[in-house]
Amino acid sequence: MPGKKFRFSLQKVLELRRHETEQARQALADAEHALEQKEAELERAQARLAECRRRMEAARRQDPARIQQADAFRREARQTVDELREAVEAGRERVERARAELQERRQGEEALEELRSQEKDQHDHEQEKASEAFFDEQAVIRHERTDEALSLL
Repeated sequence: MPGKKFRFSLQKVLELRRHETEQARQALADAEHALEQKEAELERAQARLAECRRRMEAARRQDPARIQQADAFRREARQTVDELREAVEAGRERVERARAELQERRQGEEALEELRSQEKDQHDHEQEKASEAFFDEQAVIRHERTDEALSLL
């Protein structure tokens, strides 16, 4: 005896929460990817700065024009490193905000999932009780028929 099909009354809300969670998950992945790129840029900029420092040391043994040129390159490389450090720090903050947002969205989704699970369990229990009642009734009817048939003999 098939029972009534389970229908979660907040299914649309649950689907919306799942979508929001997925968007937050994607935002976190994007923020992490951007941070990785900025960290790689920072490493390259730090390597350029180290090279500029080496050239500056080498230029000290040469003419003043080369010293000025090397110093200008070093200042530019230092500025790039500083800017990238700020960008990396901003990227880390974005990752943390995205992670917190994902956690918040996930909690909302999990609360609805738990409610759905509870309602499904209750529905299944009610269906089981209805099925048992139906089969009990069928057994009683069959027993009554058997008793009637035996009394006619």
